[in-house]
Amino acid sequence: MAGTPRIAIVGGGPSGFYAAEALLRSIPDCQIDLIERLPAPHGLVRYGVAPDHQKLKQVSAVFDTIAQDPRFTMYAGVCVGDHVSLYELMGCYHAVVLATGNAVGRTLGVPGETLAQIYTSAQFAGWYNGHPDYAALQPDLSGAIAAVIGNGNVSLDVCRLLVRSIGDLRASDIPEPMLRSFECRGVREVHVLGRGAVTGTKFSFKEFRQLADLPGLQIRVPQAVHWIEETWSSPASDDAARVAQWLRANGCNEPRADHTIVNFWFQAVPAGFLGTGRVRSIRFENASGGAWMPEVLPCNLTVTCIGYDWHPLPGVPVDPGTGKVRHSLGQVLDEDGADLGGLFVTGWAKRGPTGIIGTNRADSVETAQSLVLRLARLVKRLPADAPTLGRLLGTRSVSPVSHTQWLAIDRWEKNRGAVLGKPREKLLSGREVIELLRSGA
Repeated sequence: MAGTPRIAIVGGGPSGFYAAEALLRSIPDCQIDLIERLPAPHGLVRYGVAPDHQKLKQVSAVFDTIAQDPRFTMYAGVCVGDHVSLYELMGCYHAVVLATGNAVGRTLGVPGETLAQIYTSAQFAGWYNGHPDYAALQPDLSGAIAAVIGNGNVSLDVCRLLVRSIGDLRASDIPEPMLRSFECRGVREVHVLGRGAVTGTKFSFKEFRQLADLPGLQIRVPQAVHWIEETWSSPASDDAARVAQWLRANGCNEPRADHTIVNFWFQAVPAGFLGTGRVRSIRFENASGGAWMPEVLPCNLTVTCIGYDWHPLPGVPVDPGTGKVRHSLGQVLDEDGADLGGLFVTGWAKRGPTGIIGTNRADSVETAQSLVLRLARLVKRLPADAPTLGRLLGTRSVSPVSHTQWLAIDRWEKNRGAVLGKPREKLLSGREVIELLRSGA
């Protein structure tokens, strides 16, 4: 037992696979078991990257290459905290690495936020990406006016999909049930609302141009007629400067009736949502302040893109100041600041929802190095007769999806997508995955 370090990674997204890669390189004789709650791996790449950004999704091929290592085993469709507890995992492995991400969309905490037709970015993006947790949502896209709250890349993804041509969407990997909702889309105007100034946008200029360059679309800044010269000065970044320059040159024209309109609003602080049963408008604070905002803006759909939160597993120490896992360079710490033997963290669960997909590689390398430094002590943690995860799941009639089975599912989805003229057609639930595997298709 002590001769073969057994390490579990909880979470099959980018940080989980990059952690596996780093550990496989650093520990020649290890066994890595990756445990994923959903029936398919790749996390944010599969369920978070916008469906019209297919090049970004190609990194999943890197993850599948990592998984081909004979020292790697995948257990998809296994929920830590349900099928097996974290405490039990700690009794099966010399070390456990948490790579669970931040999967819950933040809310504004204002009155009316529970009205129908108001979604977090996790819900809405999860829905149009076919995430099993959100595939049953049925947002109504037939209304003429939508609002997207947030000034980051995710808000632009949502806005872009709400206004992009249906022909473009059919060529993406939006699942067919969601595509039918987009085919019934009535959106003719989108309000993109940010708390910051026009010079403090958080999205990249490249992402902005992908929206701005869409045919039949007009971008406007309705507040600009009220601004003084200084409003456009002191940009927060090079990207923000380029966005502000573009908006100043192109966003002050009168609306064109033959175009879909995207209005960018700044220093816009929602104070509440109004409507009976479903959202009809957004009310704003400081409506008469220097930023100049109308008291209300009508909307039939609202998506809040203001970040993500992490719901910790029971028994994981959380820093009350940050709300993140308490750790040092990926080594989880107890309340007294001492190493919590055998427990590590990486990815968004470690640093919060920041960075791009590639950021997770360096982050996971750091955590792997912390683990390797403690390896001599960790291999002494388990008794010789410690249980294995496979045996434990077998006693509970849990049948995980292996990586070999995932590759078969992947081929089926791509083949089905090719028939429909798209990159893939995703299975939308664990039940569908099980039925496909049982059918031998």
